Amino acid sequence: MDVLLEQLPVDRETKTALLGQNSSLRPLYRLMLAQESGEWSQSSELAKQLQLPDEEVASAWWQALQWAQEATSGT
Repeated sequence: MDVLLEQLPVDRETKTALLGQNSSLRPLYRLMLAQESGEWSQSSELAKQLQLPDEEVASAWWQALQWAQEATSGT
């Protein structure tokens, strides 16, 4: 994956988080992974550590899903 990431125009902090290394974005990435895999208790704990309400996390996740669907549907 690191070879692929080196070819993408993504900032170093994002690349570091995606590779599982320590970065300021790593906690958010872990939260996103927990949401994506339906690990609700882990998601809730990570949200709490980030001082984010569960409802806000769920709303942002839903908005991201809708955006991704629209972006890939060509509408």
